[in-house]
Amino acid sequence: MDESGARDLRLRGGEDLIWREIEGQVVVLDGRTWEYISVNETGRALWDLLVQGTTEDGLVAFLLDNYEVSPETAAADVEAFLATLRDKDLLQE
Repeated sequence: MDESGARDLRLRGGEDLIWREIEGQVVVLDGRTWEYISVNETGRALWDLLVQGTTEDGLVAFLLDNYEVSPETAAADVEAFLATLRDKDLLQE
């Protein structure tokens, strides 16, 4: 947790998780399951923040600072993105 009590978020590491940026998107291959997901341009920006380590509030703030979305939309989009990563076991908390 950071000083405000928010949970730190980071992508799960390991040799079995491979990702590449292709034409502004991120394509991820999970070597444990041989499943892949692709992440659009906005998701790629959030992905980059998760590689460095951030919080959910940090992701929402990024969307608000860089895209014309309401706070409710930004929060819902981040929540959905993180839910997908959690479902795929790609997130460390």
